[in-house]
Amino acid sequence: MLDADVAGCVTTWCNNGGFLDAERLRILRDCITELDKVLPLLMNAEELRYYKRLHRLATITSRIDPRLTK
Repeated sequence: MLDADVAGCVTTWCNNGGFLDAERLRILRDCITELDKVLPLLMNAEELRYYKRLHRLATITSRIDPRLTK
């Protein structure tokens, strides 16, 4: 479910010009917290690579606010 939640939030972020509403931002931050817990438990290199990228995507998306770059 983590990847679906992150994908949904990132898609919304892209479609809204880089903005997330408070609820989606909360969901994304919750996903980051869960990924922080899951990553150390992964043993498969392919899974680890995938979830590290997912974590990075979620983290970057949660930090970018286009209002601050104008």
